[in-house]
Amino acid sequence: MKKVKNYTLFFFGLSLLGCSKDIKHAVTTTELYCNSDSAKATCLSPTQTPDYYIEQGIKYFRTMETSVPNSVQPNYSDLVIRWEWPPWLLLTGYKRDFLIASDILLKLNPTSYDTLDCQFFNKQPFCRCHVIFNYGGEPCPIYEEFTFNNQGEITFIEAWSDYPSLIPMDKKDYWAEGENVKRLSTKVPGLGNATGRINPAATWMKEPAKTDTDLTDLLNRIKNPVQTYVLQLLTHREELSNGCFVPAGDEFPYHHP
Repeated sequence: MKKVKNYTLFFFGLSLLGCSKDIKHAVTTTELYCNSDSAKATCLSPTQTPDYYIEQGIKYFRTMETSVPNSVQPNYSDLVIRWEWPPWLLLTGYKRDFLIASDILLKLNPTSYDTLDCQFFNKQPFCRCHVIFNYGGEPCPIYEEFTFNNQGEITFIEAWSDYPSLIPMDKKDYWAEGENVKRLSTKVPGLGNATGRINPAATWMKEPAKTDTDLTDLLNRIKNPVQTYVLQLLTHREELSNGCFVPAGDEFPYHHP
């Protein structure tokens, strides 16, 4: 009986050893992934104060406000991406210079804000905003999120029309904190590496795009971002002219915080 107990203890000890190795391997694999060039934004933790992230989100919107000087700009990464879901034009900005130029052009249409509410979150995207643009008297509600790198630069901007039928989360989840939020920012390889830089030519960028249509679309569009944007402006005039309209069955505004 004593021998049986000893053997039982021996094999039990081996099983624990095996489990500890598996656990250690799983942790190491995760750490290696987050230290790789292909790391995603969810690998990052805030490196700035909450006020900093909120200020950057507000600065972004001020760049499109007619009364604000063009010199007011948020801290963009040189490879910053802006992705605006329909009825907008998806890739509407790639790289810092193009983003700044397109924001300044928007000022030609008198723009102010009826609502500008930005909040900090300790998980990416670190800044999230509900805003109501006022385009010369026409209100336009937008929900927008901002992803940052470790240097505090904005690397990815993602926007939706702020109506229940168009937002990426359940309408009860006002700040998109749930598990099933449909966003692109957390799926893009590279946004979570040391500087938050993507590499469209890298294998680690192309491989996941084979099974993700949104990533495929992103890669296709950034090959010729300006040409793609201008072409869409010409071919989607009707959608853009109705972009601020309330979709059938929705209400404006859908939430009163």
